[in-house]
Amino acid sequence: MAARWDARVREAELARFATTVPGRILIALGLSNLLVWRGLLAKRGAASFAWALVPAPLKLMAGGIVAAWVIVAVATTTLAFAVLVHLA
Repeated sequence: MAARWDARVREAELARFATTVPGRILIALGLSNLLVWRGLLAKRGAASFAWALVPAPLKLMAGGIVAAWVIVAVATTTLAFAVLVHLA
């Protein structure tokens, strides 16, 4: 029952959004369903909307850079801890 209610609310939001000028522009670009379905502008802000427009290969590259940074940060912290333990 909750799923039906969510679907009806989503359809109503799409119909309401489609009557606005930004809604018409996004419908022409084919992005209106993305915005209403995921609620990118309402719930997560403009950064999430921009991230939705980024191609998948760039997202993969960004994820790899973040993963490499995390690995280096963990390795550096571990090394510093090991040196402190060894000196103590």
